[in-house]
Amino acid sequence: MDLLTEMILQMDKHAVRQYKVYTSRSAGEEDRKDIYLFDYIRRVGEDYEDEKVLKKLYASTDKNSFYRLKNRLMSDISRSVFLYQHQTNDNMLCFYYTGLAYYYHSVNVPKVALYFFKKGEEKAREIENYGLLDIIYSQIIKLAREIPAINPELYIKKRKDNRALLNRLSEVEDILAVFEYTINKSQNLASSSTPIPELLENMLNEYTHDEELKQSPKVQFGIYFIVSHILLQGKNYTELLDYLIPTYNVFSEHSFFNKSNQQHKLQMLAWIANAAFMKKDYQLSLKYAEILHNEMLAFDKLHYDIFEYFYYNIRVINFSEINPEKAISLLLSMTKIKSIQQNAYNMAFTLLNLGVMYLKQKQYSQAIVYLNKAYGHDGYKSIDNQVKITANIGELMIRFDMKEYDFLEYRIKQILKESKEFLNEPGIVKEFEFLTLMQYLAEDPSGFKKAPFRESAKNYLMKYEKDWENEDALFRYDEWLKNKL
Repeated sequence: MDLLTEMILQMDKHAVRQYKVYTSRSAGEEDRKDIYLFDYIRRVGEDYEDEKVLKKLYASTDKNSFYRLKNRLMSDISRSVFLYQHQTNDNMLCFYYTGLAYYYHSVNVPKVALYFFKKGEEKAREIENYGLLDIIYSQIIKLAREIPAINPELYIKKRKDNRALLNRLSEVEDILAVFEYTINKSQNLASSSTPIPELLENMLNEYTHDEELKQSPKVQFGIYFIVSHILLQGKNYTELLDYLIPTYNVFSEHSFFNKSNQQHKLQMLAWIANAAFMKKDYQLSLKYAEILHNEMLAFDKLHYDIFEYFYYNIRVINFSEINPEKAISLLLSMTKIKSIQQNAYNMAFTLLNLGVMYLKQKQYSQAIVYLNKAYGHDGYKSIDNQVKITANIGELMIRFDMKEYDFLEYRIKQILKESKEFLNEPGIVKEFEFLTLMQYLAEDPSGFKKAPFRESAKNYLMKYEKDWENEDALFRYDEWLKNKL
């Protein structure tokens, strides 16, 4: 996938609308090759190929004109993103102020330049962008030659202090790099008999005796990211929960959280809620979901849209276990939420989850309706192949329960044909073998009553029993199979 395609496919409906508004300002509506190319890439997705659209846009094989078109489109998208996003993205806002300052300095308006450098300084300090601060202080020191009111000594001291801080942050990065390497090498974080906080403290003491540096937010957040990702990758949810809750409390007590890292706070709460769910502590999970929601309202709902789907999804997965009807009601309400509608990927998953829940309630027709809606949704194209196969298997289970045996046989052949390449991958053996069992059932629906099939099904369940531990699959076809035996 080239850069232009990647840029276009990651855009949600809101960003697409902003781009269309932006580009309509600069040109007429006739023969808009850039708009055609943009819409074409959105439509075909990852299957986009230059050669196919080149023939439609240019009568000759004028590749130079085509590449100029692509570059112009990329440039317009970039400008649109910056124009509409810089006010809500702190890093972009820093560079916006700094860029304006450079511009006004270049046209010999030093006082206006100073104003914007100071705005950039204020925002850069707020989000701890010390690298940009170094540039800003250097430029203000230069401006002191043109504006007598500027005391260069003040900004020279600020630059010196800032560079000392940058050096300390380099130490932090060194500590975290070695720290991560040691943890990955030892592979004993979850299995160690020593409690994780004590283990981490011992490791940290090996690299530095600077107490201030050890307790700095940068170091503590860095350790949190490393440990959390390692535990998540290993699906060590018990250890993850035991680590995250006290870490969240310590960070709160030490006032580590602020506006610039609010997104990390929300992410931590979402991980706690999900880890609690995986431990089947549904009430604890729901408790932290509500804490998450309260924090989403902070700073004038700064990251509300980003986490709205995760908040509702946490509630859905918990209620799917303790109150399925409530889960269905939540999912239906999610299909009407603007931020979810604008994210094609999340919307497709919401429709898939409705299929799952209706199957659990044995409302088979409704389950098929929502699976088909998911299949036809734009966001389904970007869903992982593993999830697609699981969704297909879920559909086969529903078709079997609806006694649609002829269609079941046809659908299995279709799935095997469409996913042939993916099903040949080594990590998909479990799914392929289940499809083989379903193929047998399509040919002989009474298979569950016959000893050979029952034996094959039991062997399958025994073979992959450990694989289902901590498995977070859409359709639990192992449970479906167990219940039929």
